[in-house]
Amino acid sequence: MKKWLPAALSVTVSISVLLTACSSNDAPSATDTKATATTETSKATEAPKVQATFNVISNDGGYAYSKTATKEDPYHTEMARLFSEFSGQPTTIKYEFIPSADYTQQVTVRFASGDIPEVVTSDSILNSAHATAVENGIFLPLNDLIDKYGKNIKAKVPEATWSLPALSKDGKIYGIPKLLTPINPQALLIRKDWLDKLGMKQPETMEEYLAFFEKVKTTDLNGNGKNDEVGYEIRGMFGFSNFFFYAQGISPGENGALVWHDVNGQFIPDIINPKMKEAMLFYKMLYDKGYINKDFINVKDADWVKAIQDDKVATWSHDLRNLNSWTPDKFAGKSAKIDLLPGVKQADGKYLLGPKGTGIAKVYILTKNAKNPERFIQFLDWTYSDNAKKDTFFRYGIKDRNYTEANGQITWDPKLPANANEKLQYQTMVNPSGDTRMDPEVIKREGVIDPELVKKGMGYEEKNLFEIPSMSMPTPDSIKTKPELGFAAGSLFLDTLTQIMIGKIDPDKAFDNFVADWKKRGGDQAIKEANDWYAKNKKK
Repeated sequence: MKKWLPAALSVTVSISVLLTACSSNDAPSATDTKATATTETSKATEAPKVQATFNVISNDGGYAYSKTATKEDPYHTEMARLFSEFSGQPTTIKYEFIPSADYTQQVTVRFASGDIPEVVTSDSILNSAHATAVENGIFLPLNDLIDKYGKNIKAKVPEATWSLPALSKDGKIYGIPKLLTPINPQALLIRKDWLDKLGMKQPETMEEYLAFFEKVKTTDLNGNGKNDEVGYEIRGMFGFSNFFFYAQGISPGENGALVWHDVNGQFIPDIINPKMKEAMLFYKMLYDKGYINKDFINVKDADWVKAIQDDKVATWSHDLRNLNSWTPDKFAGKSAKIDLLPGVKQADGKYLLGPKGTGIAKVYILTKNAKNPERFIQFLDWTYSDNAKKDTFFRYGIKDRNYTEANGQITWDPKLPANANEKLQYQTMVNPSGDTRMDPEVIKREGVIDPELVKKGMGYEEKNLFEIPSMSMPTPDSIKTKPELGFAAGSLFLDTLTQIMIGKIDPDKAFDNFVADWKKRGGDQAIKEANDWYAKNKKK
């Protein structure tokens, strides 16, 4: 490990999305092939057999199947069986899915009460739900374990990723990432059939977006006899709802951390950036004009999806990997045509779609309660390997439940109930190394996503995302245990934004009062710490 990170390692483990890159020439097979020494984890055939059990907590992502999955779910069981067969060591892996809307709060309570499982998934080892876990020795350092058991992990995770504060602290690694593929899967979707019905061209400037929203608001595009359509749909906690921050080149936070920019020579968080005041007032205008959903405060993930699929939403932000959630058959009218937008065109002709991310979907973190931590590293390494049986499972699920095989050829029907309702569980929710929803073989077999649309979306990501200069900055010590100074649920920022939007507080004074309060509660010291870091680490 000394060549890729100079100090001892530690790991934070989490479930999220990494896309396994697969050649379109690979023939799907449920039969394992002989692996090379560089791509397979060494089998422990000569070691004594020792049973190891790992309980993993993760958020359910708002996914219906995960909400009801038990610890003995067949996909957890089959994945553990395949790894046990491969490694020669009996291993049990049980996922406990916690509602995404309450995940931070529930994890906070569990850490406070000492009810800590062997493995935690998070967006960062420094997440406010467990902000002091590293210092308190709850998270295990994993440098030596990765060196010994993680050659595939080391080969697949970019070297620069290990220094990110989401994974490491003081030169030690505490988390193993689930990688995103593509690295920045930002997507802004639009009902192209509504554009066509209105005779309008694709919006580019902000003025054109607003003109489109006005037409959406005043035209019965879904044909139900009501003007109940909105231009853009927002969630209560602002997940997938930040596009109009992004349009100004700012973001409240990404990957669980505040986003900071240099403003007139001072490094400050975007939540107190003068541009943020303009953005808050813009969201209020959208609310006042009826261009966004009036009930956004109470909108959960499932409500958000339902509104879109009920033909009531013209544009929405989402993850490019979720394009198969928006095929015509998912919509009430069965006739929706979806396209992707490049963002908002700026005065210089460039587009802003969103910020560049870390490339990390989730972080897996081993805790001190793990009795066989080396086994879990072996398991993660197996998920990062080119093992054929593993690849088949993460693409197509369980034989004779999700697919059949005859003469070495797999038959997989994505429309079968076991796949239509459950495929996200095996393709991403229990996949620690990635996400196969955009695997070329999966896309080809599903036949529902236009490859050209995927190509367009990835092109927008390459050209239209802005840099985050604070990406590798650790959360300042003065605010890391103060979630009220962050940007998520329970924060001064989100409360101020919400109250401004619905007209509960004076918008002209509220932002300035928020900034003053934020600074007084620890923000001034955080700015000092951040500027010290920026002076040493900013790009020349």
